[in-house]
Amino acid sequence: MRPVVGIDVAKGKSVMQAFIKRNAPYGRDQMIWHTPNGLERLLQVLRELEAKMGMKPAVILEPTGHYHRVLVLFLQREGYDPILINPLQAQRARRTSLRKVKTDASDAWHLGDLYYQDEDWVTYPQREEHFVDLQFLTRHHEFITSLYVQAKLNLRTLLDQVFPGYEGVFKDLFSKTSLNLLEILLTQKEVQNGEENEWKEAVRQATKASRSEAWMNRKIDHLRTALLQNPVTYVPFGLETALRSMLTTVRDFQEQLTELEKTILELSELIEEVKLLETIPGVGAKIAASIVAEIGDATQFKNAKQLVAYAGLDPSVFSSGKFTATQNRITKRGSKRLRRAVYLAVTCGLRVGINLHLRKYYDKKKSEGKPHKVAVIACANKLLHHIYAMLKRRQPYTL
Repeated sequence: MRPVVGIDVAKGKSVMQAFIKRNAPYGRDQMIWHTPNGLERLLQVLRELEAKMGMKPAVILEPTGHYHRVLVLFLQREGYDPILINPLQAQRARRTSLRKVKTDASDAWHLGDLYYQDEDWVTYPQREEHFVDLQFLTRHHEFITSLYVQAKLNLRTLLDQVFPGYEGVFKDLFSKTSLNLLEILLTQKEVQNGEENEWKEAVRQATKASRSEAWMNRKIDHLRTALLQNPVTYVPFGLETALRSMLTTVRDFQEQLTELEKTILELSELIEEVKLLETIPGVGAKIAASIVAEIGDATQFKNAKQLVAYAGLDPSVFSSGKFTATQNRITKRGSKRLRRAVYLAVTCGLRVGINLHLRKYYDKKKSEGKPHKVAVIACANKLLHHIYAMLKRRQPYTL
């Protein structure tokens, strides 16, 4: 029987328990710090087990935030294949104990014991470097985007109190021209009561590009109308300071997103899988990069159903006795980022009928009486089957 080491991962440290065979621990549990010396101690225990049993021990652990990544990378570098189990499985294993005990040592014990309950464990695949880089970039882009959206909402709230009518002057309130002009109006307040030439100079400064006289006059008329209809006689110092600060924040986020998108596109050019997914109607470079970053190597999935389950788009099943549920929600137990990216891909593909396959399938589901969201989720499930086939066969999308 193969030896195993169960590891309960925490921030900065972990607790491990080694087993020679089931219910036969190898020594006591040990605390391993995520430092060079601590990792070296873990490697020493693994080599001792290997020398004693004549085979490499298995290493089983539960993903914990991002703290497990250090251990996984270290183990793979040293030639060991770690097994990452679903947290739901680990929780179920802990509940098998009659006593209500929850400690790091007991969790490590349960993980080691869980290994012997199933012979068909799949080791965590060693991801290629460009997939890892792409995942970090796309996730960071998603994080910055969420902050940018919140910053825009805050800016709009402050702007409604300072210049209530300004939002209707530009089609895009957060365009560079709009933000530049807003800063000028806050800095040079005399422009609001100035002559025609002062208005034109302010608009010209904001655009930083040559514009026609007609465009200038139109924007000036819009600005004057907005300020006359919503005159602001007094702006508190704190409110004005907050608005200036929020302007700077929005600009910073725009620059960061531009730089991130440029880096993601440059990296995507080197990855064949991203180019394949870009052949899907409605899927652009950013969505394709997000999907590939979350899937990684498609060969780790035996079939398309496993990929669908990994995205959490598989329907739940409930049946008991003579009762079988007819309304089943999706499990949502997989990667929420992959699920979101595929949902966006479907939404873009259905827009004005860009993706004819998905539109036909969507109309079929709607004709069956399915609500809009149910039909879209069904399309997402189908699209993931297509994506799996494309990545496995290395073939572009065909209509």
